[in-house]
Amino acid sequence: MALVQVAWRCRSLLLVLWICLHSVVLAEDTSVASFTLFDNGASDGGVEVTLSRSEFRLEKEGDEEDDEKGVAFAMDMSRRIEVSKYMAPKPVLAIKAFREDGERVTAFEQLLPENSDDDTPSRRVYLVAEGLEFVWPFVALGHNQTVSPKALPPIAEGAPLVVLESMSDKPRVFRIYNMFSPVEAQAIIDNALNLTGKDALKRSTVGSSKDENDETMNREDVGRTSHNAWDHESPAAKAMIQRSFLLTTMEEDSGKRDGLQVVRYTPGQGYNTHPDYFIRNDDDEFNFYPYSGGSNRFATVFMYLNDVEQGGFTVFPRAEGVVPSRDPPAEGLAMFELDSWEHTVTKQCYSKLALPAKLGTAALFYSVTPDGQIDPSSHHGACPVLSGIKWGANIWLWNRQRYGDVQTGDPRSVTFTNAVTDPEEAIYITWEGRDNGVIEPGKSIKLDSFEYHRFNARFDGHKSGSAFDYFTVQNEPDHQTWTIKRPKVHTLEEEENDEEWEEEEECEDDEEEWEDYPVEDGDGDEF
Repeated sequence: MALVQVAWRCRSLLLVLWICLHSVVLAEDTSVASFTLFDNGASDGGVEVTLSRSEFRLEKEGDEEDDEKGVAFAMDMSRRIEVSKYMAPKPVLAIKAFREDGERVTAFEQLLPENSDDDTPSRRVYLVAEGLEFVWPFVALGHNQTVSPKALPPIAEGAPLVVLESMSDKPRVFRIYNMFSPVEAQAIIDNALNLTGKDALKRSTVGSSKDENDETMNREDVGRTSHNAWDHESPAAKAMIQRSFLLTTMEEDSGKRDGLQVVRYTPGQGYNTHPDYFIRNDDDEFNFYPYSGGSNRFATVFMYLNDVEQGGFTVFPRAEGVVPSRDPPAEGLAMFELDSWEHTVTKQCYSKLALPAKLGTAALFYSVTPDGQIDPSSHHGACPVLSGIKWGANIWLWNRQRYGDVQTGDPRSVTFTNAVTDPEEAIYITWEGRDNGVIEPGKSIKLDSFEYHRFNARFDGHKSGSAFDYFTVQNEPDHQTWTIKRPKVHTLEEEENDEEWEEEEECEDDEEEWEDYPVEDGDGDEF
């Protein structure tokens, strides 16, 4: 009798547990997310969206790799708002979606508000077209946006989260807080002062040209009077580089950056107004236009490593008048000739948008618009230092493989694997335009190389068409692998076919369920 009672109690307990779990599942299945959907980097024109968990599009089986997560959701949302990409045929398809705090959306839970309070604003979600990168939205002058610690962790446990303050819509400029510590800043300065060789602190240049012997030489210019060094290896520099990639939501890749440049300005020194981007005149054979699959300096992160006594701002003369005009100090203007660029830029620094050089802060600005165009309004200058010394560090981030002279670092080896299917096809590998072999379907080759070397993959020959994929040898590990796959082409038609297939599959599932269970009439009899 006792055993029977125990059995019944166990059965009752299991039933209650099943009901509770079933209720939780039902509650989850009926949860709803409300958010505002925007085009990449947009501050207005958003569309209100309400989405249930079951409506959140997931990747099909076999597409769960990290670079494919969230693609189905972004493609589905492309139907609800116009996605921008310059000169692309309409409609444009998005393959990435980001929250307002920089997290890439890959799961339904990310669409839910931070807490359940009625005062908590709904999420904002931004769609990024295929081939482009996420651009932080301006929202409004002075808007502060805290970056998700999942997107960019704080510099140390317990440290404040990184915050972006909106300074300008066009050009897109932000002031960044909490991105690095004073200790890291001083470490970069100390390392720059101790560097030797080609990376050591020396007079800044503005590019390179050929001398009378047709050898490459760096070119000095009266419009840039600072000194600079290059830091690739120090722990602080590596941390700055990594955080810059995370800040811009880009995957870290040595081929998508120039080195970390450390600059020093003494009184009277500055940098005349200039762009960071390249144009076709710099090289007729290189595609500098991101909207058409080309590459350019996409964003610049400039970190202020000390407090400057006077002057030393970063000025954006072409920005709209978003700051009150101030009179420049007379003693500062008196340092320069009336018709000099230093005199002109110093006046602009007190009448145009200018970010002050304050230790621990940084400037983030974009040379490319959210739809992939080069932005001429991004021209900027380093205001001459009027008193004290200015130390800074900057990194240029490229949207794709960077342009420039070949860099060579330490020896590395790379295994290249041809994983192209549907159909199988040979892959032709080139390095800076040179033949580096052919990889037959399903085969691999191993090459000895060096850090920063850039390889391209092509179909149909070493010189045919443009490369469909590329690989830059990274700093670590010593032996690296590149598994080459056929580039996936996303289309709205593909999505529509997927939906039709899913609907048919659901109908088939319903029919199977109907056949598996006996049907009863109103009296409970089977028929």
